Amino acid sequence: MIWKIKIFNFGPIKKFEFDLSKDLVIAYGKNNIGKSYAMSIVYLLLKHLLKIKNYHLAELIRSEVTDEKNNIFAEEAPKGKEFNITDRVNDIIKNSMNTAIADILENSFINTFGELADVKNYRSKHTPLIQLNFLNQTIQLTVGRKIRVKQFSSGKEIIVKISEGKDTYRYDEDKYFLFGSSIPAFAETLHTIIRDRYRELLEGIKAEISDVYFLPASRSGLYTGSESFFPIIAELSKKRAYITEKIELPEMAEPIADYILRLSEIDKRPTRSKSLMDIARRIEKNILKGEVSFDTDKKRLTYSPENSSLVLKMNAASSMVSELSPIVAFLKYILGKNSKGPGKNSHPNAKPIIFIEEPEAHLHPEAQVQLAEIFVELIHAGIKLIISSHSNYIFNKLSNMVISKALDLNRYAPIILADTDKGSVSKLMAADDLGVEDENFLDTAVDLYEERENILETLN
Repeated sequence: MIWKIKIFNFGPIKKFEFDLSKDLVIAYGKNNIGKSYAMSIVYLLLKHLLKIKNYHLAELIRSEVTDEKNNIFAEEAPKGKEFNITDRVNDIIKNSMNTAIADILENSFINTFGELADVKNYRSKHTPLIQLNFLNQTIQLTVGRKIRVKQFSSGKEIIVKISEGKDTYRYDEDKYFLFGSSIPAFAETLHTIIRDRYRELLEGIKAEISDVYFLPASRSGLYTGSESFFPIIAELSKKRAYITEKIELPEMAEPIADYILRLSEIDKRPTRSKSLMDIARRIEKNILKGEVSFDTDKKRLTYSPENSSLVLKMNAASSMVSELSPIVAFLKYILGKNSKGPGKNSHPNAKPIIFIEEPEAHLHPEAQVQLAEIFVELIHAGIKLIISSHSNYIFNKLSNMVISKALDLNRYAPIILADTDKGSVSKLMAADDLGVEDENFLDTAVDLYEERENILETLN
């Protein structure tokens, strides 16, 4: 399935492309090159697309498809002849998307990146653009003083014909045919066609993705720094029926605020997913050497080392434990419950997406290799992962798993983000049955080896 999000001229980025048909996407590259920017953009876009309700769409379409527009379409259509109104309908959809998507996304971008004028690529000076390609549809959003839908297009044309007979429509592979017997007669049919195009996009996305989660870098510091607010947030959450506005954490990037709110709303009921619980247990047993739990009274995560009666708060545990514990908590207490499972989801094959920044932080190389194996287990358990990493060990372990066939290369997209004079550009790393070509870490390893040889030669 064609399912891509492209980012142009955003912050330090000239071009970044995510192929969301893949189950494991890992972005490698130097610091301060745009990986976090790109992940935040895609997270926020998917988050808001998943929130759009059908009844809201119906209202928007009704407000855009007015009697006046119906009359114009019909009056311009030669009687008894076919008339193409594809561009007109795409404009209607584009205008309604500004309300359904762009206005809401604009607030999230401001919460996350600050003033929209500051996100322009300072090298290229071009207007930031986000493009979503799904099935045969394309949406382009520009980020200027406001976020606006610049273009909406679909692979299907819309053909109108005013003639005697029943008001109806039909469609084939690349065209809709709309038939009306009078000037205003095809209004309802036009509503249906526009609604179908919307649903093809939104229902298609919801058929692929059940929910999105974001685990930022410095997870332990963010968690312990916000832990004192968790009881307050939990009490507010209990009184949602009496609160007219959504709970937000001010002065904090929205993906980070979402991460903290997710953790603050944990209850001790475990996930319904046996596979996710098994993976969480393996992380605890093989890497953490202890158990991660949630104290429902004090509203916080705790860690108990194996063969010990100790119960430690995150700020008393090692940096490795406090960095990995939120990942374990998501697997044990959040994913299996918040994602709609089979039987409760109209799209039983939809998968949750987890965005994880720098999962290797504070981990010994041995633990990083074990974590790479965990990632592959997660995609086999029905989770999509989008990760940024600086780990040579994770890169090489996944490459070895490609060679051994433990990781299907068709499900894995290793991306290198490289700098240019116009900003950073993403590229899919070359890969085949012999693994993934190292385009990120090898130069540094060679430089260190040559430096060592030069030092030894000088000493000798």
